[in-house]
Amino acid sequence: MFHSHTHLQTESWAQTFAKSLKSGDVVALEGDLGAGKTAICAAICKGLGFEGTVNSPSYAIVHEYPHNPPIYHLDLYRLKTPADLYDIGIELYTFSKGITLIEWPQMAGDFPLNITYRIKIDITGDTDREILLFRQIFISLGSNIEPRDERLAEARNLLKSEEPLNWKESKIYETEPWGESAQAKFLNQVVSFSSEKTPQQLLSLCKAIEQKLGRQKREKWKEREIDLDLLYCGNEVVESAELTLPHPYIAQREFVLKPLREIAPDFYASTFSKSPSILS
Repeated sequence: MFHSHTHLQTESWAQTFAKSLKSGDVVALEGDLGAGKTAICAAICKGLGFEGTVNSPSYAIVHEYPHNPPIYHLDLYRLKTPADLYDIGIELYTFSKGITLIEWPQMAGDFPLNITYRIKIDITGDTDREILLFRQIFISLGSNIEPRDERLAEARNLLKSEEPLNWKESKIYETEPWGESAQAKFLNQVVSFSSEKTPQQLLSLCKAIEQKLGRQKREKWKEREIDLDLLYCGNEVVESAELTLPHPYIAQREFVLKPLREIAPDFYASTFSKSPSILS
């Protein structure tokens, strides 16, 4: 959370945030009228190196700014229905190689926008703003030691109690063990939520839940009372002794890909460079 007391502080925060953005990122900005969403979009564009004018696309819905990568600025406030997003070709922006900034994303309802970051702006004074930055998080859950269903349910509940924002969970899938075949089948699931936590904080949360649910230390790829794997944390790339992001084995694990595709077809399509229309 960032507390800004002046327009300059807000602009500085947004320019610094812009440095973390990558091609393909989608940033959703939420806040009341007058919160400063367009001003933050302008500062993000400036931080990306765009020197042109940035105005609200409220009536046009979309402004395209020439840059490398291209910047797309959308304002959905005047959207009549989420179905109208098809008319503007929303997928050309949210599944592009550009950087997309979306004001009033809540007007899209449940329409998939492939959001990487959410910025929530609260007005706390004339120029005072409270800015919250949320990353989209994906975590894989698995268990192959009975009671498997109960362990998954407990892990879900503990995670959701900590991170309830924009919570989604897939169905539970029974799958063959991966890496070491001589063991019982797993129950697997993927959950997603929005969080302010850093990758390191999320890793600590996952480890704490595993410990609380009685996970025992064993050799790699052996049985698990419960296993929580951090798959994605926004667009963060981490390589350390404790954590690698994105998770290095995602593309090889159908028990991750199938539930991920179920709860986030937009994210799946964009990440694996496929059209969402061909996904089942």
